[in-house]
Amino acid sequence: MNLPYRKHVLICIGPRCGNERNSNRVRQEFRKEFVRQNMMTGIKETPCVCFGLCSYGPNVIVYPDGVVYSGVRPQDVAQIVRDHLGSGRPVERLLFKKKEEPPQTCAEAIPSVPDGVAPPAGGPAPVDSDGDGQSGDS
Repeated sequence: MNLPYRKHVLICIGPRCGNERNSNRVRQEFRKEFVRQNMMTGIKETPCVCFGLCSYGPNVIVYPDGVVYSGVRPQDVAQIVRDHLGSGRPVERLLFKKKEEPPQTCAEAIPSVPDGVAPPAGGPAPVDSDGDGQSGDS
């Protein structure tokens, strides 16, 4: 990495993070914490317009680590600076967690074909469950 700093902190100040969720205060707190924890060199903070994660904000991304924090409040900043930027340990409770559907199990993901029924074109072939060279239990 040929950057003049070792960490780059990107802070979303877009309309939803900035105006609605007050991420400008988060940014101010980062600047204050850098001074308080004597980290004024080696770390760059940059305001960004939008990461596209508005419903999770305020959002902060730390590079080159590729760590995304969401729901960051001003009172969280000291811990991010101390633990992550100072000691290299991301703050687990603030890590971005995408709201997802639970993963399918194999049984749910693979459609079954009843014995004696031809699968749809391009679908799974019948299974020779008893090893007699024929599909099904005949």
